[in-house]
Amino acid sequence: MKLFKLYSMTLATVTLLLSNLAWSHGYVEYPKARQQICKDDGGYWWPADGSGIANLACRSAYQKSGGYSLTQHHEYSTNVPDYGNMTAVKAGIKNGLLCAGGDQRKAGMDLPSPHWQSTIIDVKTTATLKVRFRATTPHNPSFWQFYLSNADYDGATTALSWEKLTLIHQQNDVTAQSGYYEIDVPMPKSRSGKAVLYTRWQRQDVVGEGFYNCSDLQLVNGDTQPAQWYDKGAYLTAAQLGKVGEKALLRLFDAQGQEQIQQSLDINASNVANQAWALELANQINTLHGSTLQIGLLQNGSVALQNTATANRIYVRDASVFVNLDLKPASGGLTCGGLDPAKIFAWPNWPRTDHAGRPSYADKNDVMSDSGKVYRAKWWTQAKPGSDGSWDLVCSLPL
Repeated sequence: MKLFKLYSMTLATVTLLLSNLAWSHGYVEYPKARQQICKDDGGYWWPADGSGIANLACRSAYQKSGGYSLTQHHEYSTNVPDYGNMTAVKAGIKNGLLCAGGDQRKAGMDLPSPHWQSTIIDVKTTATLKVRFRATTPHNPSFWQFYLSNADYDGATTALSWEKLTLIHQQNDVTAQSGYYEIDVPMPKSRSGKAVLYTRWQRQDVVGEGFYNCSDLQLVNGDTQPAQWYDKGAYLTAAQLGKVGEKALLRLFDAQGQEQIQQSLDINASNVANQAWALELANQINTLHGSTLQIGLLQNGSVALQNTATANRIYVRDASVFVNLDLKPASGGLTCGGLDPAKIFAWPNWPRTDHAGRPSYADKNDVMSDSGKVYRAKWWTQAKPGSDGSWDLVCSLPL
């Protein structure tokens, strides 16, 4: 009986340990880790070949590793029981897999690319960088280490390695606040240019689970002016094909939600193929509103419009603004239940934005269209229109 009780207690302990491990997830929210940027940018659900991913670095990462590296964005971790021994750590997280957290299934995050999106840090005015880490399940005891890539490291051509990293800060337990850890990391004042901040969050337990994230930085030191264009995400997705009769509408709102720019374009038989309408609209925006907003890819401080519509991104002068591209359905002379066609949002362009200004959800009575059908939201939802009970069918439009 005693043996059975001991076995039961041991089994319960192991079960609890495994349960804790299963939920001990997290990622660097600021400066945002590579995998989180790729997840937030989206475009990886369709097409399956990743061609709908506008961010070129994220597209390459997806094409190498698939969706697993994005759906598991909070689990870039490796178990190293001898976690106090850096030789053991480096054996577990090998060169060429540092940004993947040592996991070969996420190796795409280590691919060299000039297109990894960077967070601008002015080291002249930022003595310490407040790193913000999202922890689904906080764990203590643990410790933190922060590395910065060396000045001679070129992430555009070379995968990150331990030899190209310098430890710049470490500390023990940090108290989590509302699911976040915040750590002040001193920054070197003499650096400028591209760099990678490498974050290690190490649990101190028998399993030795550690989390590893890469955050790309653009360091400026007062002599170099910060980049004037701020990246607001993908211009459009491969799913936004456009149909003859629809209207493409791009709007820019200030931080108070006041509309500042509205530029529209009718989609017709001459511009519907290959999303040519999107390039036509982008050219209009760049010509008429280029001092405030531009569409393209940022290269050497200038935004250049790309011939492939989905390769373009939205750049603004003011980081606080919100931008949304929507496809308004063709009314065809129909009122569709008395709805104003201008207030119908075409899937996947959500009518509501999250705290970061990204269109991400619908609320009660919002109206969206998909595949020729118009739906009204019954409550807050992120479900595709018509896919579950959160939507009511309003009417069908002729395709």
